[in-house]
Amino acid sequence: AQTRMGRALFFALFITLAVCDVYMHNPRGSNNRNRETGTNAQNQNRLFDSQNNNKGGYCWGPPMTFYSGSLLQIEWTAQHACGASHPKVDCDIILQYMCSPDLRDGLTTDTITEETVSEMEVDTKTGEATWKYGMHEPFEFFEKCKERQRNVGLFIADQNIPENAKATRTRQENNNDPHGFECEEERDYYPYWHPTPWRDIAVLTSNTARCSYYKENSQNSAGKFECDLPQYNNQDECETNSGTWLLERPWGIAAPECVAGAFSRDNHLGNSKTGYTSAYNWIIPDLSDIGDDVQDGHARCALRIRYNISTEDYLGYAHLSEEEETIDSRFNGEESPIRQNPYVGYGSDSDDYEWELRLALNTDQLARTFEDRSHMFIIRPRPSEVPDTTRIINLNVRGKRGNIVQAYPAVEYDFVPNQLTINSGDFIHFQWTGCDTNPANYAGEGTDGTDRSNIVEILDQRHNYPFTKYLEFDQVTMFDQETAFLMAHLNQYDGKVCKIEDETDCCKTREQLEAAGGNVNQNVQNCAKINDPKAAYFDGGLHSLSTGTYNYMSTRNNNFSNRSQKGSITVKALLPTWGIVLAAVAAAGFVIAATMAGVVYYGQTHAGSAVGGMVSSMKL
Repeated sequence: AQTRMGRALFFALFITLAVCDVYMHNPRGSNNRNRETGTNAQNQNRLFDSQNNNKGGYCWGPPMTFYSGSLLQIEWTAQHACGASHPKVDCDIILQYMCSPDLRDGLTTDTITEETVSEMEVDTKTGEATWKYGMHEPFEFFEKCKERQRNVGLFIADQNIPENAKATRTRQENNNDPHGFECEEERDYYPYWHPTPWRDIAVLTSNTARCSYYKENSQNSAGKFECDLPQYNNQDECETNSGTWLLERPWGIAAPECVAGAFSRDNHLGNSKTGYTSAYNWIIPDLSDIGDDVQDGHARCALRIRYNISTEDYLGYAHLSEEEETIDSRFNGEESPIRQNPYVGYGSDSDDYEWELRLALNTDQLARTFEDRSHMFIIRPRPSEVPDTTRIINLNVRGKRGNIVQAYPAVEYDFVPNQLTINSGDFIHFQWTGCDTNPANYAGEGTDGTDRSNIVEILDQRHNYPFTKYLEFDQVTMFDQETAFLMAHLNQYDGKVCKIEDETDCCKTREQLEAAGGNVNQNVQNCAKINDPKAAYFDGGLHSLSTGTYNYMSTRNNNFSNRSQKGSITVKALLPTWGIVLAAVAAAGFVIAATMAGVVYYGQTHAGSAVGGMVSSMKL
């Protein structure tokens, strides 16, 4: 049962005070960009409050589709360090997703309002009418937030926020300035105490002592309460004013995974100690877990990363393993242990004069949330011919057009996962998307402003020619010939080659391109440079590769000594050679082991099932 709690301390304890520049690279994080062509994102209030540098983010590309139960490698960089037992910061990386039939990217960079929720506009690229404004959280969620009194039990230091201010104002964001339909209080504190449309995936923390609390209080498994009179934020005031304290039932899915986060250094938007970008492998949820947010057999979803860091100048995090008093509203104002840009004494001279130093400390940032979100993607059921016990691994492309300086804080092109090791029988979903509105004159190949990628097989990672420089095309090993041709040329213009020089909607020959004049590399009918305007998104389908190691690159972007876009895939047999020899005498045992592997994978991807319950109790 929900206990009655006084207003002053209403859920002020055990709340993560969320803090740093964070950029999602796979799937492509928007940082509030849409289709604008400028160097910086045009409107940082478009969908959410990122707090990031405006130069970050990837412009819009056609949405990708992920199959239920497939594995997606989420990648990001975070500027101010993180990781288990990090000596400089206390931090959490929180991964979440939400789905809604009304979730959309929109066409404009302007911020949605209540009046423009349903406004439509024709997309000039497709000729079809679509929503004009982007939206993640529904307006009903934001409406409750802007009417609800803020949680006055929270620590706000010396910031001046009236008690009667709404939940759209927090210590970090005190301007009452809407960012799409995001609720500032929900964004800044985790886990939130009222219902949220976001489902939790994982928490990667520097202090695993917090994990049990996160799991128990995630909306995945714990119901959340709110008043039907939305101005009241606690049960006492709600019922005193004739309201009803309503329970929003939990999502009914597995609690988020909570593990020690990987180490990353401070003042650095780069790789972790592994030499690769910080990453988490997410199993795409089943549509049954998404429930009412599924429409027409698929779900429209977005991914969210929150990067929370804190300081030990005050107890911004609850020390759950220690008996220490967590800071709350009792320490606001004159009682605050931190001050805005304070002067501090640091020694006295021979005349007993105390010398001071001034610190650069902003009390609305000394515990601060940075955030990024993906563009919309689609979740569909896996193809009927692929059993639930068979793994599907998503292989995507991260990065954007430009040299390393122009692209920063985004990254240059690469494949994700870059070095992939799988088992025989696993499927790979080859799929990527790109943008046509990168800033003009950014370094890159093909038509200016465009992202494109393809795959050709190479002999090894040190080669920069396709294998056809040394072997015949029919000696391809990574794919069959038809698939290899598709992956290289992407079915541009439906495979049509121009018959005459003036023909359009087809791939021009080299002679026709030269006769047309101008910059051959910029010509949209130059299919050798992957310039077809419709090739921004490519779905190569599901493929199961034979055992072996395969190396590949993109001819569009790989440019030795400028940028590298290469990858490798190793497919291992389910049994080593000696195991195959013994298989004849241990066939029954192998069948059982293979069956158990399938059962375990099914359980992990169907956490709400009876099998899922059994697997969750197993130590694997």
